[in-house]
Amino acid sequence: MCLDHYIIFDFPGQVELFTHHNAVKELLGVLEKHDFRLVAAHLVDAHYCTDPAKYISVLLLSLKTMVQLELPHVNILSKVDLIESYGKLRFNLRYYTDVMDLSYLLESLNEDAFGSKFKKLNEALCELIEDFALVGFYTLCVEDKSSMTKIQQVIDKAGGFVFGGLTEGNESIMLTAMQAGFHEDVTDVQERWIDNNDNDDDDDDY
Repeated sequence: MCLDHYIIFDFPGQVELFTHHNAVKELLGVLEKHDFRLVAAHLVDAHYCTDPAKYISVLLLSLKTMVQLELPHVNILSKVDLIESYGKLRFNLRYYTDVMDLSYLLESLNEDAFGSKFKKLNEALCELIEDFALVGFYTLCVEDKSSMTKIQQVIDKAGGFVFGGLTEGNESIMLTAMQAGFHEDVTDVQERWIDNNDNDDDDDDY
C-alpha cells in the first residue's frame, strides 16, 4: 500500500448505516487492522442551516455518527456557495459552524402547529447537543481551490498526518499542531458567498 496516497471511500447516504447499524463500523475496523489511518469526513448540504428543524436534525445526525463510528471526525457544510438558495440565514454563518446557543432556535422550532406540540422535546434535543459539545463544522465550496486545500489540511490534522516523524516529548509536536490546524475563520466565507450574494440581488433591483 502506498503511504503517500489518499484512498477515499464514498459511502451511500443512508444514515442508518452510520447511526446505529454496525456494518460500516465493522468494515472500518477491518481497514484499521490493515494499518489504514482513517478519518470520517461527514458532508452536509449547507442550505439546511436555513431551516431550524433541519439544522437540529443535522446536528443530531452528526453527533450520533461521531459517537457510533468512534473515528477522528470532520463535519463539513458543503455547497456553502449555495447556502441561501432555499432561504435566508437567521444568524451569521459562525453561529452555525460553531453551533452556538441553540436556545435562539427554539422559538422558530416551536412556531408552527407541528413543532408547538413538542416544545419540551425540542428543548431536550438542543440541550443534548450542547451537553456533548462535540459538533462543529468547517465549510466547503468544491469549486474553490483554497476551500478544498483547507479541508485537506483539516483532515490531515484530524488523522495525525501533520505530525510525521515527531516523537513523544518533542516540544515541536504542540507547535506543529498549532501551525497545521486551525479554527476556521468564516468571516471571509460569509462575505464571499452570502453577503456578496445579497449585494448582487440588490443590484438586480435597480
